[in-house]
Amino acid sequence: MPPEVGDRGAFSDDLVLERYGNKTPGHGLPQDQQQRLAGTQSGFVTTVRVAAAGDRFFPPGTEIMEYEGTYRLNAVPNSPLEKGQITARGIFAAGPAGIFEPPPTFAITGGTGPYNRVRGEIREGNPTADSRLLDIKP
Repeated sequence: MPPEVGDRGAFSDDLVLERYGNKTPGHGLPQDQQQRLAGTQSGFVTTVRVAAAGDRFFPPGTEIMEYEGTYRLNAVPNSPLEKGQITARGIFAAGPAGIFEPPPTFAITGGTGPYNRVRGEIREGNPTADSRLLDIKP
């Protein structure tokens, strides 16, 4: 079925800390992945536009989607991660060839606990079937 405006999907993924500054697993971060469980990322993606032939901004078939996500973070030893939440929101476009104008970048809209004053952006890169790279820049 072709995408339609208003299509909405929910997601929830686990987050594992793979790098902080120069620190990587076994080099400043715990080697065991269980000790680097950073939390979860959950939210919704809603189709807000589907480019048709003649669209002035996007190639035909491109879906413009609104992202609303919450990152529920755990404290991870030897990192700045503390228990709390960060929310993010933004628009990205994807088409038959993948993400249009990568990487998707979302505005941090707020947070709780140690993140209650956080601002900045979350950039998503290098997605695979079972992982994503999140570059969180407060």
